[in-house]
Amino acid sequence: MTRIPEETIEAVRSKTDIVDLIGEYVQLTKRGKNWFGLCPFHGESTPSFSVSEDKQLFHCFGCGASGNAITFVMDIENSPFAEAVVKLAERTGIEIDTIVSEGTDTQPHHEFKPMIEAHALAANFYSHLLLNTVEGEEALQYLEKRGFTRDSIEKYGIGWSLNDWEALTNLLKRKDYSMMDMERAGLCIMKDDGTGYFDRFRGRIMFPLRDDNGNVVGFSGRILSGSKQEAKYLNSPETPIFEKSHILYNFHNARLNVRKSGKVILFEGFMDTISADRAGVTNSVAVMGTALSDKHLIKLKRIAKEIIICCDGDDAGWEAAKRFADLAMKKGMNVQIALLPGKMDPDDYITQFGAEAFREKVIDNPHSFMSFIMAYAKRSKNLSYENDVLQYIHEVLEELSLRPSPVERDLYIRQLSTETGVSVDAIQQQFIKMAGQQAKRAKATPVPEEMTQQPQQATPRRKKTGTERAERLLLYHLLNDGELFDRLQMDKPNLFIRDDYVAIFVRLAGFYEQHGTPDFHRFAESIEDRELRKIVLEAAMVERDPEQTQAEINDCIHHLEKYRISLMIQEKMHESKEAEKMKDHTRALELAREIIQLRKTWTTL
Repeated sequence: MTRIPEETIEAVRSKTDIVDLIGEYVQLTKRGKNWFGLCPFHGESTPSFSVSEDKQLFHCFGCGASGNAITFVMDIENSPFAEAVVKLAERTGIEIDTIVSEGTDTQPHHEFKPMIEAHALAANFYSHLLLNTVEGEEALQYLEKRGFTRDSIEKYGIGWSLNDWEALTNLLKRKDYSMMDMERAGLCIMKDDGTGYFDRFRGRIMFPLRDDNGNVVGFSGRILSGSKQEAKYLNSPETPIFEKSHILYNFHNARLNVRKSGKVILFEGFMDTISADRAGVTNSVAVMGTALSDKHLIKLKRIAKEIIICCDGDDAGWEAAKRFADLAMKKGMNVQIALLPGKMDPDDYITQFGAEAFREKVIDNPHSFMSFIMAYAKRSKNLSYENDVLQYIHEVLEELSLRPSPVERDLYIRQLSTETGVSVDAIQQQFIKMAGQQAKRAKATPVPEEMTQQPQQATPRRKKTGTERAERLLLYHLLNDGELFDRLQMDKPNLFIRDDYVAIFVRLAGFYEQHGTPDFHRFAESIEDRELRKIVLEAAMVERDPEQTQAEINDCIHHLEKYRISLMIQEKMHESKEAEKMKDHTRALELAREIIQLRKTWTTL
């Protein structure tokens, strides 16, 4: 196979709107000509990540990350060049017939690609069995009774696994997959005697679980009939491609709608998300039967301003909502909680009251965090008992003392007074006493050194030296002027000082030899090393005066030549001192003459 044609790469790049693309990963707000958000490449609380619609480039003023649409996908997905181009081509509807020849640096080389391909094969196999075979009819009828349409079944790739020990295993063998890899991927299990493998999922409705890119990386299988000996749901184990702490169900579908609305609905389970989607709620995700992790929250915070948590109405659901809300608040998110009556789950509510009521009365009418905390604290108490009243007030004030807003404190203290019959003054005195105790405890508790540091923050960017600015500006001109590059390569090949710039200069020589004309986008995309690519794109975005081009080039060359000579003088002086220590007077005299000559050259430049 041949390389992806250059005109195809250019078409993919030009048809991709970088604001729309990055907006699927980062919540962007327009300020002036550019869009700003929290950088996805380092942790920060103040937006320093800028996206230029005019230039179709991004730049972070915090960590220095820069690039275009293709390099953004390369960096955010940790993908090689060809995979990034293919992903964007699919997104823009451009067909790519030829991928890169084997052995080139742009061939997709995902280490676990066979596992992902096998999961896609399994998902298609299960879907076919559900929709097109006699064996799948009972499962299909069950889903239809639950309100699933064929469109929703196909959208979520729902399928059926045969009640057969080796149906999928035999298919994978026929396709020449390594069965050891398939066991590691969670699709098969080795027999106890080590003589072969059997299917992990048998006789279950199969729900594919997808990563952020939409690749199937696992399954959740639901039994049809309630057998006490079998778990209702059987999920894929943790594998190299499926980590529960990373994956949010439906994230790949919901991301764009979350960005548009600024809100994300978080459910406990993936069936809640499917039910909500059928009810017209298209910006929801779910955790995969595990705790809400920091990675989940970081991912959501980048694309949403507000999180609405909706868990089941039973005791376990209330506890889950409290855990989720506490974690999201600690991450600085705007948290609201949508409550369901009784012990209902979202599907129960939608079935009984309808999709419109679910949207309007539950999702669009959530409780604030403190309102939820009051409901949470009150639900297990009888306020006609004094002890329960005191405990209720204590629990609410404990949470309220962490809220900085005096208006919020006043509002909920008055509400507490109305509910309990205790005077506002008494509750306020209790609040002041409790806040003072918390302040004393905080002051007395030593803070571990690592807690005083801010992890994942970008290293503060120091001001560039004159030499660094000269190298960057000269690189800008070399990226845009092939003739200038040819002249410098012939006359001044050792002009750059820093190793990174020397490496880029060498790569640029190869690029011009292959492509002939300047194209900093394509050059940056050809560089695998992310740090070198960052330098190239940072140089390409330098603001400059087009009327001063030649003067700038001359100044940069002049500065770098003088700086290199000053480095040579320092090196010769060091050698001279060493020669004198060794009493090598002849060598010391020779070096002294060289130093004098270099100083003359320096002054004449």
